[in-house]
Amino acid sequence: MTSKMQMTEEERRRAAALVARLSDKQVAMIAWGRTIPSEREFIEACQIEDKETGTLVPFALWPAQSELLPRLAEKRLFALKARQLGITWLDLAHWLYATTFWGSRLILVARQTSEDATDAIHRLKVLRDGLPTAWQARIASDRRQSLTFANGSRFKALTTTKRMGRSHAAYGALIDEFCFFDAQEEELSALEAACERIHIVSTGNGAGDHAHKLWRQAERGEGVWKTLFLPWSAHPGRDEEWYARTVLSAVEPRLARREYAATPEEAFAAPEGVFFERFSRERNVAKIEIVSNWDTYRCLDFGFRSPACAWLQVSPKGQWFVVAELTPHDLTTDEFAEAILAEESSFGLAAPLRGTYVDPAGRAVNSHTSENEVKVLARHGMRCRSKPSGVREGCVLLMDALAHPELPLVVSSRCHWTIEALSSVPPDPHQPERYDERSRYEHILDALRYFAVNGPPLGRVSSASSVSWSPPHPRPRRVW
Repeated sequence: MTSKMQMTEEERRRAAALVARLSDKQVAMIAWGRTIPSEREFIEACQIEDKETGTLVPFALWPAQSELLPRLAEKRLFALKARQLGITWLDLAHWLYATTFWGSRLILVARQTSEDATDAIHRLKVLRDGLPTAWQARIASDRRQSLTFANGSRFKALTTTKRMGRSHAAYGALIDEFCFFDAQEEELSALEAACERIHIVSTGNGAGDHAHKLWRQAERGEGVWKTLFLPWSAHPGRDEEWYARTVLSAVEPRLARREYAATPEEAFAAPEGVFFERFSRERNVAKIEIVSNWDTYRCLDFGFRSPACAWLQVSPKGQWFVVAELTPHDLTTDEFAEAILAEESSFGLAAPLRGTYVDPAGRAVNSHTSENEVKVLARHGMRCRSKPSGVREGCVLLMDALAHPELPLVVSSRCHWTIEALSSVPPDPHQPERYDERSRYEHILDALRYFAVNGPPLGRVSSASSVSWSPPHPRPRRVW
């Protein structure tokens, strides 16, 4: 006989429909049995460890942390940051809120070492223990790298392996200091398959790895990841005097700038240093457009895997401007030539290009295609010029152009790959007077070098039509 207390199928359907109309917070309030605080109220009721005093202090959110808080609702967030901004504490507090009032949620915390994983659990307990008793989730199990609440929600701290997270189905995850992981692509792939929501919180560790590629892709609006950069100045206790004392006066200012970055480019600076040390985004990058009646040149480097072409214009005063770039993959020289011409069709130039500068080695027969690459380009109407030169010669000319006090080389803000190359390429470890030619930026930098060696000297008055012109003075880019 059916019990009077047992729900009928119709009653179950009605109950499910009612629950479906409730918000997450309303469902949690029913389960919790009392009013649920807002996330900010919850977090600011926590306590955190203060490094300076060695005591527990209230978690009073700074303006930068307050701006970040609503972004933690995003399913894929990459928060690149300077050091010591309290962002790991904030993200752990966010996940603690998500598990205190809602049951059966698994949160993974991925950190580099077993010691780091243990520290994550310790921080969660510090956050929880500082809360009012009514807001503290009851602990059912407390282990070295896991924490389970009586409502079924739990935290599991993982150390980095290529398979981490594969056996889990997690509500969310924090990946802490991802830029320092050894196998970033495999580790992130494993976690993405296991987690509905993922936050990366990390300082930078050089350009060219998977973390850097992911950041650049997300910056361009490609894929599912969203980005947020927090500079050193996001800490309310830091000012220019602090920066001068801590960063500019450091034993290694270059490394200190990376740790306390002002821009994403500084955060991703190569650990071993960058070759073009005089490159400055404020001085050498601007929003510029192609000018139809300025002298225009193309320079390119061959390569089936990753050829590169850059277009430079010379102003009437002789200043160099990189106005466009093309960096395709896996093209024959014929296909590369067609892609170059297709790109140029949108430039709207009033006169033909004045020169095509290439690697002198392009006049030799390519061992893969049995063709002379210069002749292939000639079939497409590109008459190439080149003269033998050393890598160092071209590097010196580029460095001088970047640092010129009156007519610095300026790169269009659209030329992401060129900017990345100039700001990130390291020196050759064996020949520090040249950039590392094993770098992924080799081809675009070689193309620029061919222009520097073959093209008109910097400052030579151009043959372009007389136009009203003055050098651009781009303002420093805002990072917030």
